[in-house]
Amino acid sequence: MNTAFPYGAVLKVQREFSLEVIKNKLNEMKQCGMNFVVIWPAQFWWENKANANYPFQTGIEILKHAEQIGMKVIMELAGQITALEYAPDFVMKEEFYAKKANGTVDNDKIIFDYLNYNHPEVKQLVKQHYTAAAQAYKGYASLYGYDILNETMFTSYDRYTLQLFRTWLEEKYGTIERLNEVWDRTYAGWHQIEFTYWLWASVMPFVDWEQFRKANMGMIMKEWKGYVQAVDPDRPAIADNINSMIATDNFYTRPHDDWNIADNVDEYGISFYPKETLEGQPHYKRWETFVGVHSATKTGRFWVSELQSHHRNMFKPNSFVYPHELKWWNWEAISHGAKGLIYWKWDPFIKGIQTAGRGLVDPNGGLTPRAHAAAEIGRILEENREAFTAYGPEQPRAAIVYDKLTHDFTKAFTLTVPDETNIYINSIAGLYECLWELNIPVKFITPEDVKQGRASAFQTLFLTNQLTMGPEMAAAIRQFAENGGTVIADGKFGEIREDSLLNEQLPGGELNAELGFRFIDIDPLQLDIALNAAEGGSLSLPGYFERKLLSIEKPKVEVLGSFADGYPGVLCSPIGQGRVLYISTMLWYGYHKKPNAEVLEWVRQLDAQYGLALHKVSDSRLKLCTLKGDDGLLLFVFNYTDDAIAAEVELSGIGAAVQSAVSLTGSSSGSPALEVRQEQGRAVFAAAVPAKDVAIYKLAWRG
Repeated sequence: MNTAFPYGAVLKVQREFSLEVIKNKLNEMKQCGMNFVVIWPAQFWWENKANANYPFQTGIEILKHAEQIGMKVIMELAGQITALEYAPDFVMKEEFYAKKANGTVDNDKIIFDYLNYNHPEVKQLVKQHYTAAAQAYKGYASLYGYDILNETMFTSYDRYTLQLFRTWLEEKYGTIERLNEVWDRTYAGWHQIEFTYWLWASVMPFVDWEQFRKANMGMIMKEWKGYVQAVDPDRPAIADNINSMIATDNFYTRPHDDWNIADNVDEYGISFYPKETLEGQPHYKRWETFVGVHSATKTGRFWVSELQSHHRNMFKPNSFVYPHELKWWNWEAISHGAKGLIYWKWDPFIKGIQTAGRGLVDPNGGLTPRAHAAAEIGRILEENREAFTAYGPEQPRAAIVYDKLTHDFTKAFTLTVPDETNIYINSIAGLYECLWELNIPVKFITPEDVKQGRASAFQTLFLTNQLTMGPEMAAAIRQFAENGGTVIADGKFGEIREDSLLNEQLPGGELNAELGFRFIDIDPLQLDIALNAAEGGSLSLPGYFERKLLSIEKPKVEVLGSFADGYPGVLCSPIGQGRVLYISTMLWYGYHKKPNAEVLEWVRQLDAQYGLALHKVSDSRLKLCTLKGDDGLLLFVFNYTDDAIAAEVELSGIGAAVQSAVSLTGSSSGSPALEVRQEQGRAVFAAAVPAKDVAIYKLAWRG
């Protein structure tokens, strides 16, 4: 494979730009090492209506010029300004707006974003726009594909959406009697179901609505993809979310479903803006985001369709982006499987609420330090294009279960406890942060993955606050353990079934019989766990939120740590050739609230016992990530400190002899070869990383 790595920026085409100005901007992007441009909008309503190709003449000229200079183009068909896209003001009707829950039109936001995608006339407008754009552009070789919806979101309480919801419910439940059982209602037919907020009898109306909204977004993407591919079947349809549904709850209500969107388009991407404050996102949170996105795609491929290039606007200097941050974010994304990177945006906004915000260049088109950093990244990608396009993230030994249903249930049950509404996502974040600190890579898998046996690709399975446990999931976890796997769970564990009914046997639901201990009660006090001497010496694990008081029912259960009053705090239940390790408090939620050195040390001991990490580094301040191919490996070593760090890296699982090892980062290509010591499937060498930087090493196998 000798394909270039897609690397570029969005060019927001303003009506003030002449064609000459647009071409000059493309030339400047090319000179900055970029080979891709995203053009938005894709229709140019301000063009001269006498143009034979109105309103696509500008887009056609862009495609022609891009071909001349060797750039590929993505046409963004829908972003956040529908008046410049499929619904120009001269065709708009008030009924095209989405409806709020109170029945009023949803058109009062500062930044307008979506119409009622389920309205039949809006559907027709989208179809006309997408079909016409594809017809106009499909004949040009520089066209790569179509971004059919940037930053997906949609919510509407209108009659068309309600009818779709009713149909979805009927497909799920089969009979109205079954829905009445689960919802605790008394409907006579599907036509009687309305949007409801009564949750005292059952939380399922809320949960089903959230599940439907995610499904509906996928239906819409599948439909829109069909519009363009009916005309241009060979080019990919792309859609994007913001960040990852696993890493943040900020966008839960859009709704956000990485798996659903990825399943319904050809290429899945995200918008990524990690710095809205001076501190920005924690380093581990960015990694968690990219692992989440990579995990959601069947192929592991994903794009960063919008990468923050600078501050939001002239009055938000704290979101200023430094060159070293741009390097971190790019290499973090690439090292986790990104196969396309697009900056938002090339130049600053010249009008609107974000005036003077964003951009790699200054208002006059001059290159900023960020642009120089972007050019350096482009150089490295181009010089090593085969590895960066072909290699993929190395298979980890551990996985974390992410459950959309548990996420929705937790949201429902915490509606009256707003301080804890993010408890599930923050539990996952605490777990991920702890593993990240120890250079233990993971992947996220779903309950469906577990039920279908795909957890067998891992040695260890983490579940944190896994509220939902049906019989299939219980059986699959039991099978995973019986086959030699290690399950590590904490906090809520199988409290309810998938239809929201409380499980009688706790913890674990139908897995409880295998666990060998039973639930007595909860207690919000005396939460710290003292580990047994053999397990952690004098280590004490700080509990959080609550603890479960448990009774040992079978002698096979080993108590590894206890609360002050003698109740077991950490238990190990052997199952077949494996085991379930259960911590009877919300350990990872607590770690998210306040990271703890003793928890970190205990997980370091678990790593030594169960082999969680892939590779090692002598200085834990450095963070490792790898991409692996048939002929070699790319090692990314991140330094987030203010000090230059030299350390020894030990790569394990190296089955082939290392032919060469070189550094790809530096001022130019042709770096001297590294001295590698290889023994017993391990490769050891010295790494040196400047302060606030990333070092990338390429190891090639012999033969």
